[in-house]
Amino acid sequence: MRFFYYTWYENSADDLNESLARLGYQVVKCHIPLKNYEEDTDFCENFIRIFREQNCDVIISFDFFPILAKLAEKLAVRYLSWVYDMPHHTIYSPAVLGSQTNLFLFDKEQCGQLQSVKPEHTYYLPLAVHADRINRQLHVPENGEFNSEYERDVCFVGSLYENNLYRQINYLPEYLRGYLQGIMQAQQKIYGYHMIEDVLDEPVFVELQKYVIMDLDPSYFADRRQLYVDMLDAEITCQERIDLLEALAERYRVDVYTASDAALVPHARCRGTVSYGKEMPELFRMSKINLNITLRSIRHGIPLRALDIMGAGGFLLSNYQPGLAEEFEDGREMVLFESREDLLEKTAYYLEHEEERREIALRGWEKVQQRFTYEIQLRKMLAISGLSKG
Repeated sequence: MRFFYYTWYENSADDLNESLARLGYQVVKCHIPLKNYEEDTDFCENFIRIFREQNCDVIISFDFFPILAKLAEKLAVRYLSWVYDMPHHTIYSPAVLGSQTNLFLFDKEQCGQLQSVKPEHTYYLPLAVHADRINRQLHVPENGEFNSEYERDVCFVGSLYENNLYRQINYLPEYLRGYLQGIMQAQQKIYGYHMIEDVLDEPVFVELQKYVIMDLDPSYFADRRQLYVDMLDAEITCQERIDLLEALAERYRVDVYTASDAALVPHARCRGTVSYGKEMPELFRMSKINLNITLRSIRHGIPLRALDIMGAGGFLLSNYQPGLAEEFEDGREMVLFESREDLLEKTAYYLEHEEERREIALRGWEKVQQRFTYEIQLRKMLAISGLSKG
């Protein structure tokens, strides 16, 4: 069986490609410039030509591309879409309903929502790490010494989301901005329950639409209220990450790896970005505490960053996240915090308790090896899709 893997140069492109090959499948990894997610004549002609020339059998991609779903229908081949990002609005395209599309979602709540529209061929599947690559890369030398420039106390890798849509709004009436700021501050204090939909009532929603126009294909079946919720979730994440990182940096040595504005966290040491495949695993392995502060759009999924940290053998300290709490044991395989104060207390504790920290990191690594590698998750995907060998 030969896969046509459409890549958009995502971080995990090589990992998926190599993992499919390790399972014994042939892969044609290809990127074709795409002008429009729904319709693009040049794209379709090039895609079909390459697909047929290379004798491919299945289409696969990270995230959902409506145009690939349409091509799968035309070619009468299966399209496997593994959603990698949230929010991800193309899943609301009518093309997702195609009979050839198998949709795999890493957020259980989002999966439930889509199953109400597309009950067949919609599945929950957590994301994965390329364990073989990371384990080879971080193999401890025979002398037992593992010298690294990445020895950190508290480490955070990720965006601060300061360029989100909410911060680009030129004008909002004071009463409306005040109301929105109030509900966003309240949401920051709550983990495990998303309240924004409940408090963004119809009058507020109608008023907000006067000042913020959301551009979405009219054929999409998404509730437009969800687009505004996603906008607020990004701003909540921005405020939360800045607040928590600054609170920690005022007390401890905190290193932040980001392309965001360093001035937003003046007490932290901002060090730019690190490469996903080469530098990031070593950074996670060598840092005493690795932070995960989940993007608020992810309601009930395991963030890839959390798996990346544990997959590298790093100690994970994360905000409470239902998906993480269900799959990993808090205090044994990773550690969850439920408030700003809880984060500060647990950071202090685990910085002082090295042996306990190392044992937790080891057990988290073992769980990832057992359940969240690419080979394990891909076998599940292919079995569900009826494409397994033998």
